[in-house]
Amino acid sequence: MWNLETERVIKEIEKRNAKRILFQIPEGLKRDVEKEIEKIKEYFNKKGKSLELMIWGGTCFGGCDLVDGEVGHLGIDLIIHYGHEELEYAKPSIPTIFVPVYHIFDEKEKNGILNDIKDIIKEKNISTVATTIQYKELLKRYNPTIVLGCRAEINKEGNILFVGTGRFHPLMIAYKIKKPVIIYNPVTGEVSSIEEEEINKLIKRRIAVISKLMINPPKKIGIVLSTKKGQCRKKVLEYVKNLLKNAKIDYLLIVVNNLSPQSLIYDVDAYVIVACPRIVMDDYALYDKPILTPKELEMLINGEFEYVFDEIKKEDFEG
Repeated sequence: MWNLETERVIKEIEKRNAKRILFQIPEGLKRDVEKEIEKIKEYFNKKGKSLELMIWGGTCFGGCDLVDGEVGHLGIDLIIHYGHEELEYAKPSIPTIFVPVYHIFDEKEKNGILNDIKDIIKEKNISTVATTIQYKELLKRYNPTIVLGCRAEINKEGNILFVGTGRFHPLMIAYKIKKPVIIYNPVTGEVSSIEEEEINKLIKRRIAVISKLMINPPKKIGIVLSTKKGQCRKKVLEYVKNLLKNAKIDYLLIVVNNLSPQSLIYDVDAYVIVACPRIVMDDYALYDKPILTPKELEMLINGEFEYVFDEIKKEDFEG
């Protein structure tokens, strides 16, 4: 069960006297929030107030994926964004309420989960507990590190336990620290891990891509910039352009919102993705031509083989 904070949402709508409200929802929550929207509509109808409640039908990948730019001409008074926290480097221009959507467990489930975690910490000698925003409240006694898909400010020393569902976020941790990560799924109780061997295989594959481009140097590279507010790394774009200029490599600037293999059809030898680094790490096999992170481009041009994982940082957006 998820805490969709409908009472808080209603209070914010009343406080701001909002008339036209847009709900931005991750895929897995859209039907749940749709039911809550009906409750909100019924609440205001009983008060004799008619609101226009709209659902954003596009993506909601993270706090990076804001839609104020796309809907600014619609006269939206308030956006309700579910599943994420506001990012310090991605501020919406339309008033936006962020609902983190904490996972709710009953007391018995909660005690069982916390006992499991306590045992894992002792058995595996865990020094850092990491999680996503959904389990922040559950794990508050451990002061967990909150990780995003694109960045993790995490202590590399000692063993790390990730509490959550899926492998997307713990893979981010493993990519960065290049060490095993223990995973505990609080919903199923399953314990698994991402081992160093898996990370090394990925790094070898990425270095192989870079090595092939060293053997056959690219004459022209496509630089792909995302319009998503929390992925539009303008400072990194300038750095990449300067790298290519100094290396005397021609480039083509490409601006996209939702990047897909079908959107990269240009006459270039490779692409540098100045957006979410996970596109390169997770989806590189889907693209016909090599795709690189800015860090990988730097390795290519400098002839380096020490792999450095790319992650989004606040300073990427300055300047």
